[in-house]
Amino acid sequence: MSVEIDSLTAGYGDVMVLHEISAEIGAGCICALIGHNGSGKTTLMRCINRLLKPEKGRITIAGRDISGMRRDELARLVSLVPQGGHSPFQFSSLEMVLMGGATRVKPWSSPCAAERRQAMEVCREVGVSELAETPFNNLSGGQKQLVMLARALYQDAPVMLLDEPNSHLDFSNQHKTMALMRRFVKERGVTALISLHDPNLALYYADDAVLLKRGRVVASGPAGEVLDDARLREAIGANLMLDRTGSGVRVVVPRDVDVQ
Repeated sequence: MSVEIDSLTAGYGDVMVLHEISAEIGAGCICALIGHNGSGKTTLMRCINRLLKPEKGRITIAGRDISGMRRDELARLVSLVPQGGHSPFQFSSLEMVLMGGATRVKPWSSPCAAERRQAMEVCREVGVSELAETPFNNLSGGQKQLVMLARALYQDAPVMLLDEPNSHLDFSNQHKTMALMRRFVKERGVTALISLHDPNLALYYADDAVLLKRGRVVASGPAGEVLDDARLREAIGANLMLDRTGSGVRVVVPRDVDVQ
């Protein structure tokens, strides 16, 4: 399902973070959201998941305005992997994953054996099945991030929002997570908006990219076209350049760092 953002302005109190931004996230693709800390990436995701009401503008999913949707209706369309995670109760990791299917469970009912097996299968896919019975709050930051990813995958919504999902992950798990998302998107036709700090992950895994700077869109479109030297410098602020590895893979490297 496509997501369209039209002239969106949003913030907190009198402080506006997003300023009339417009972008389109195509159906069945990975779109990387790149920008400085404070550029508005999390705020945009909070608006798409309707955790924050915009001051003006609108967001549509598959042509439907989300502002009038019920919470359970929106939960069937959009899943969110937030930054970090903490539970006020001592739930196990498997219980946290099962919460992703809340809209599929009747009120006052518990997940059945088949649903628990399905949740465990998702945990195995993500690589956290051995943590199933471990209290979620006892996990490391990276482990929590992977469990929250498993929960979003188990929710099985056609639109996925991942807010810096690699922030606590080691190098191997960063690429494992991005490769898993790429496979999930291609196999199921899911639309994924992923905020990233590393433009190399965007170049390697994303179909499209949106560059934000101080709550405004610098550029949006195919990742290979949007992520060029000038636009990356404008959005990120560092003196960066595009280069190629010996095998021809495009990479972003600092231009003015003296490597001995």
